[in-house]
Amino acid sequence: MPAKFKLSYFDIRGRAELPRLVFAAAGKEFEDERLSGDKWTAFKPKTPYGQMPVLTVDDKTMINQTGAIVRYLAREFGLYGSNNMENTKCDIIIETVVDVFTAIIKVHYEKDEAKKEELGKKLSTEVLPQFFTYLCKLLKENGGKCLVGSKLTVADMAAFDMLDKLKSNPQMGEGVYKDFAEVKTFYESVKTNANVQKYLEKRPAADM
Repeated sequence: MPAKFKLSYFDIRGRAELPRLVFAAAGKEFEDERLSGDKWTAFKPKTPYGQMPVLTVDDKTMINQTGAIVRYLAREFGLYGSNNMENTKCDIIIETVVDVFTAIIKVHYEKDEAKKEELGKKLSTEVLPQFFTYLCKLLKENGGKCLVGSKLTVADMAAFDMLDKLKSNPQMGEGVYKDFAEVKTFYESVKTNANVQKYLEKRPAADM
């Protein structure tokens, strides 16, 4: 009997969007539980570490930490690499995306306006160009379609999730990677994957 999955998070994309996209890419059903207010307050003591996202498997086993969740799902659904080296390359890309996301979060939550401007400038002139250049290098080395191996993997979904977040940001938009043609082609390729496209068309409107 197939496992039953429930993913619990806030009603935003945030750290749960990658697990949602992995479910989508695999064409697997899951309960997308979005909590806020009293419901989150009541659920928090039940979580393994007082935070979300949390993946509940078969109504009993809770998995916390986004990286652990996406790796579990990738192994479960065949979206990791085909060998240990490819798995490791997937891990490297996942961790690189985490670094970029951390830089974005720092800008978002910085209260000092001068520091915020400084962090924002570093993000746009250093962090993001480095990330896009890195993706272009990986794509060129791997034939242009996928970041790792010859099929869609969790690495592609991690990179796509970050690009999608950037593109959805009103302060950035699609122009954020206009100088990186390979990145744009990659983004559109993943976006038009049948399973991913189906999810995106029905995805609830929510903040990044």
